[in-house]
Amino acid sequence: MPDDTFGRMLYWSDRLLKPVEILFTFFGGALVFALMIVGMAQIILRNVFGAPIFGYVDIVEFAMVGFALLAISYVQREGVHVRMEIVVGALKGRALWVLEWFNTTLAVMIISILIPYTYKHFDRAFQFGDSTLDIELPTWPGKLAVPIALTLLLVRLLIQWFGF
Repeated sequence: MPDDTFGRMLYWSDRLLKPVEILFTFFGGALVFALMIVGMAQIILRNVFGAPIFGYVDIVEFAMVGFALLAISYVQREGVHVRMEIVVGALKGRALWVLEWFNTTLAVMIISILIPYTYKHFDRAFQFGDSTLDIELPTWPGKLAVPIALTLLLVRLLIQWFGF
């Protein structure tokens, strides 16, 4: 554990955020697993019985948000996201830290802009009762997951930014 107050604050912020990130990642993984089961059932029902699952496309569209965004903060924390490593991998020392700080600053700015707009998109869907075409699933839970996941990512990015 760090000796200074600021370092301890970053340490505890990271420790408090980690279980939340793991929970979101687990939920995203569970969605992927459930979608695989539904996909397998869809194939069997369609090919063997000639009766596909009604609204399968709606279910897939609804679940995509989960595995696209729920684990994004965890992936940022672990540093296993896809990025250009050609330049970053060649840098060492202060130049690497400056580039990481700059990239994190850009990410914080972009995510800060996206969060209110994604929330407005959710709010519109919630107010108007937006739903999918076939089975009329309400779309607002998936649209609410976006600003929540982005807010979690923003907190992770700010912890990293202050660490730099």
